[in-house]
Amino acid sequence: MMENRITLRHLEAFRAIMVRKTVTGAADMLEVTQPVVTRLLSDLEERIAIPLFTRTKGRLLPTPEAMLLCTDVEQSLIGIERIVNAASNIKALQMGHLEIAAAPVMALSLLPHAIKSFTNEHPDVVVTMHMHSSATVLDMIQRDRCDLGFAMLPMKTTQNGNSETILRAKMVGVVPVNHRLANKRILSPEDFEGESFISLSPLMAERTKIDSLMLSHGVNRRINVETQISEAIIKLAEAGVGISIIDALTASVYTGGMLKFIPFEPAIIDSYALVISQRNSSTLILKPFVDHVRREIRKILPAHLIV
Repeated sequence: MMENRITLRHLEAFRAIMVRKTVTGAADMLEVTQPVVTRLLSDLEERIAIPLFTRTKGRLLPTPEAMLLCTDVEQSLIGIERIVNAASNIKALQMGHLEIAAAPVMALSLLPHAIKSFTNEHPDVVVTMHMHSSATVLDMIQRDRCDLGFAMLPMKTTQNGNSETILRAKMVGVVPVNHRLANKRILSPEDFEGESFISLSPLMAERTKIDSLMLSHGVNRRINVETQISEAIIKLAEAGVGISIIDALTASVYTGGMLKFIPFEPAIIDSYALVISQRNSSTLILKPFVDHVRREIRKILPAHLIV
């Protein structure tokens, strides 16, 4: 059966002869030698068992059968060209640009690992990451200024078509390894009584949750330092400024040896949201990147901290 198979080169030679009327012209059109065109035409006629041309004074005149065949051959070659163009477009999308906006808690913990694994698999994609507050991230998405947004948001905020909660995790206590609480298995609000506490900035959702819980348990802390990102809390705790409660992602990527991270009860839950822009972004880039983010979450976070 293979000997009778019609190839793309056969069809190209047939069309070239139909267009140029001579073997010389067809050879020029295909950028091959005349014997190659002659052989391809002879092979095609033999394989379909139909005479396609008559030879008159050095010119090839198409037979009625060739005229009938010509339309189908042309459509087949156009279809192949469309496939080639589609493949080129796919390749162009894969060699694209992914623009991300992320809250600091994710930009400084989870996303660098996800970006590393993603770019290892997609070296032609350029990734740009902007770090802003969650509110600014949402604004950038709504204004179509980036492709993906990663923010810390209440679940009710993410219940629309282009967003989802990708993680809910428990916050953890952070204490120096030589602190009196360092050997506790679980921290409770009462453990923070009278302690120097490094707090998140006012008006941050996590600050409000922690303050409300401590107040409900009648716990008085000494808050002398405030900062807006967990990475800064870690540096302050390493310097001996105090203890704190931080998000699980930042705690899980800590590689130093000066601090311990201890589960805290009752649990304070953080919600991490993925928001997708409505601007024309290729799913060939977006979906693989989101898949990498999900895999990194499973690799980084201990199961007991995931809600």
